[in-house]
Amino acid sequence: MRTAADPTTDPRTGTPTERLTGTGTDTRTDRGRDTDTSSGRAIAATGGARRGTAAGRSGDGPRKPPFEQVVAEHGPMVLRVVRAVLGPDDAEDAWSETFLAALRAYPELPADTNVEAWLVTVAHRKAIDVTRANARRPAPVGAVPDRPARTGRPDDFDPDLWQALAALPDRQRQAVAYHYLAGLPYREIAALAGGSTDAARRAAADGMRTLRRTYPTSTEEP
Repeated sequence: MRTAADPTTDPRTGTPTERLTGTGTDTRTDRGRDTDTSSGRAIAATGGARRGTAAGRSGDGPRKPPFEQVVAEHGPMVLRVVRAVLGPDDAEDAWSETFLAALRAYPELPADTNVEAWLVTVAHRKAIDVTRANARRPAPVGAVPDRPARTGRPDDFDPDLWQALAALPDRQRQAVAYHYLAGLPYREIAALAGGSTDAARRAAADGMRTLRRTYPTSTEEP
């Protein structure tokens, strides 16, 4: 059985990274096409209208896919990343803000851009915004009921896994999410989060080493 702590394991199929997805991953694939939410309506209404613009401006050059296809293909990955960085409570808002910002910028995005890496960059900035907003928000008094999932299905995000991720230093948590979930190379993580390529590599390795110890179920045989 492959383990989440093994850096050689495909980050999108092994645990604990696989456990980050839960049912939310599949539902978020539909979310980009779903018009039940305000962000879904905005994407559905505007994405089609801009399809001609987003598809590329030159018949001889590469053509970009329509934006709704970008959401369908990369939405689950973005959700996994923001869940790992922010936790389940703030992930949906960060996901929506990421794709609304991406929708506005997509028409001017060069056709040869690495869309996956670009979306992670946008998600990173939105995660910072959410973190800053939470820091300014007064702490709630008393127990706050769990927010229901917007998809109408229970959210099965593993609380033990999130507790282990939340205990990591920010740099390690980001490096684990961006490398093992989004597949970014270390040099791009360094450019995104700051620091050197070697520092990003060490942060990811240290984070996974800690997860082996604090989330032992990820390495247990069935």
